[in-house]
Amino acid sequence: MRKKWSYTLILALILVLPTASFAQRVGSKLKPFAATKTMAGNTINMQEMIGTKPIMLVFWASWCPNCLHEVPRINQLKKIYGKKGMEFIGINVGRNDSETRAALFIKKTGMTYPVVFDRDLKIIRQYMIIAVPTVIVADRKGIIVYRGHGIPEEQILDKAVK
Repeated sequence: MRKKWSYTLILALILVLPTASFAQRVGSKLKPFAATKTMAGNTINMQEMIGTKPIMLVFWASWCPNCLHEVPRINQLKKIYGKKGMEFIGINVGRNDSETRAALFIKKTGMTYPVVFDRDLKIIRQYMIIAVPTVIVADRKGIIVYRGHGIPEEQILDKAVK
């Protein structure tokens, strides 16, 4: 029994560790995601944005209580840092959620930034999102300066917009 458990653990590590090295982490270059349409029907071209302007990606779900509480603060940050060129993009993780619930959440919270609904879970896999909320911030050069499960401190955002 112990030997079988050990083999299972080793196999899991072999499968997980290599992919973890490809995760979008602090210091790596932000990679664009393929989705181009927001829930409002607008187009997002990540390829054009990366390396030209700072970007904040906010991964969330309608069933996430912390996500609910963070929207007003992110809206405030968008007012301040949007004027400095930062793009804010919400990504609903699509897991255990629906576009209808996401749309109701957006309306209820007064979310002011565009949202992509990750219907096929490709974006969360690409960025290796394991919990919500997750926030990723990249600077003007496209280098990730923050990745965490909450809103970054303003000094990090100040650094990103320089």
